[in-house]
Amino acid sequence: MVKEDQTLSKYSKLIEDLNIQKEKVIARRTVELFFSFDIVNSSAYKTMNYTGWYNVIISLFKKIQANVMKLMPGAEMWRVLGDEIIFIIPIKEKQDFFVYTDKIFEILNNFVYQLKTGKFFDELEADDAEKLLMKTQNIISLKAAAWIAIVGEEIQQIERYDNLLERYKLREGYGLIEFLGNDIDTGFRVKKETENRRMAISFELAYILSKDTDYLKNIYIITYKSLKGIWQNRMYPIIWYHDPKYAENVQFEDSFFYDEKKENTLAKEYFSNRERPVLKEEMYNDVYGALKKILFDQNLAEKFTKIEKIIEESQNSPTISGHLLEPQFFLRLHCVAVCYDKSTMKILIMKRSNSRKKYPSKWEFGCAKGALETSLSVQIEQEYYEDFGLKIQVVCDARRDDEQPIPLALYEVESEQGKDKGVISLAEIIEPYDITNFVENGKHSSVRWISKEEVEDFKEDAVKDFKNTLKLAFEKMEEINGK
Repeated sequence: MVKEDQTLSKYSKLIEDLNIQKEKVIARRTVELFFSFDIVNSSAYKTMNYTGWYNVIISLFKKIQANVMKLMPGAEMWRVLGDEIIFIIPIKEKQDFFVYTDKIFEILNNFVYQLKTGKFFDELEADDAEKLLMKTQNIISLKAAAWIAIVGEEIQQIERYDNLLERYKLREGYGLIEFLGNDIDTGFRVKKETENRRMAISFELAYILSKDTDYLKNIYIITYKSLKGIWQNRMYPIIWYHDPKYAENVQFEDSFFYDEKKENTLAKEYFSNRERPVLKEEMYNDVYGALKKILFDQNLAEKFTKIEKIIEESQNSPTISGHLLEPQFFLRLHCVAVCYDKSTMKILIMKRSNSRKKYPSKWEFGCAKGALETSLSVQIEQEYYEDFGLKIQVVCDARRDDEQPIPLALYEVESEQGKDKGVISLAEIIEPYDITNFVENGKHSSVRWISKEEVEDFKEDAVKDFKNTLKLAFEKMEEINGK
């Protein structure tokens, strides 16, 4: 009991220090991929469905965010601007450009299909009559955009092609993150040049993708426009990305609505430029040639050399890795939940993916990260549901008014900026969980049950103190359940 009280005391102090402990921010540059999803016809939908639009749009944003986190581990939501949600993910190797572009387009088409068929509304919390009304009133869809930028933080001298990250403190525990620079401005201009179910991409992203012939065939130059403040107002290529395998196997030329050439300005320009091109015909039909011509005329070769150099440096130097959106001036808290089934008195363990930078292919218990605006128990329960489909209830200390998780143990883990803190707690699985339904993701490759009797004979690779944590957990489980 003395040891448990000591752990509780340390844990309480850790919670108290969470919002005031600061860490030194390390100067660094990274290549970041920005991408956004924008709801089409949202204003008209709010007018039409004036009693139910909030439930629909908020649910759509939450589902998009969950889908992004599942398919693109490492992505973070930057902000929500009205009816648009924007994400950012660091590029750690060249292949990331290709993988992430596919994932963004896949997510876009997944939700476009769900909205078009009405399947999205079937999963909302509403009665059947209300769902039917939502389906019949449905006029919303999605459009997307993606662009890249070299982003620097705490850098002493701004170099050509740099974009800056600034952190503005609002009050203790909260802050605002902003990105400033020419490529950020370009991205916001580019994302306006897309339409329903389309994905616009920046010149830089298109040029990188065009180096691979499998991706080149998915790049379409729609037209050229002068974008305010970009390239000294010279013509900028408006480029859409379309991969049939994520769009119900519909080819790009067949993906236009039957009347879109008449009703949509960009669609009209796309077809007219192929009949009566404003520029040389090759600037529309020879995509790779057009992009190379633009690269030469705009003198951008140095920019791509710098992008490659930064990506290479980020692979070799731990001091410039990590996510830019992490609130580095706050203590980072890892929250591990040891999840157990009360009916079988077994614990669920998870095997880390072999692609993980730290502890690849080792068995562990999963992990959530403490968030400043959410209670620890709620945050843990949400993240474990997102990662594993688990519905759990964290075992909390009823003696505390704020119902904090009861810690089994505290620990420290090395990170690029120092030592992160961690707390291990117990959680009961409150709905039956079938491990055969687990789908491998970027974080974990498999899950399995383990009983108390199997602990000593467990020989597979696992994280530090794995067996000791299991023993502590089984002791606590028996104490709680009177066994």
